[in-house]
Amino acid sequence: MLNDAYFRLVWQARKLTGKLNGPIAELIQTGYLTSQTVAIRRLCDDRRDVISLRRVLMEAKAKRLASTDQIDKLSDQLDSCGPVCDLVNDHIAHTANPSRKSNVSNSTCKWEELFKAQEAICKIAVKLERGILGRKNVINIIPVPQFDIMEDLRLWVPHDVISKLYDFWHTHNKAVNAWSR
Repeated sequence: MLNDAYFRLVWQARKLTGKLNGPIAELIQTGYLTSQTVAIRRLCDDRRDVISLRRVLMEAKAKRLASTDQIDKLSDQLDSCGPVCDLVNDHIAHTANPSRKSNVSNSTCKWEELFKAQEAICKIAVKLERGILGRKNVINIIPVPQFDIMEDLRLWVPHDVISKLYDFWHTHNKAVNAWSR
């Protein structure tokens, strides 16, 4: 989620300045989308040879750490990440496999679906930690960086826009961190 916050900050700077619209912006966007979608897919994976949020829920259910209904409800919420997982399966992870070619859909993933999947995963992890494992930690989903997050942006963002970006950064992070409250 920290990388997501950095991406959103750069994208906001891009919107406010009208700069960084060429191939570098495309490279940033492609890298962001690939890393975010692949991470979401991995967290939803149910195979035994991976560590994932889905596997933790399955293990919690098998060990009766919570009621079946409670765990099934969290698993159902994790199913909302399906469009993101389908996109990865069809267009990122298996594109070189010729046997999948006939099964590849025209799946797309809207930004809103990606953001909903991020929120679902964070909220499920918090419910798992507190409701099932009984931990009482209050964490920030997006940790506070111990450096000036605007340092690199100052190279191309005008000074008067930096304060708007700080406001954006804090507002976004407050909204995301509220998922753990």
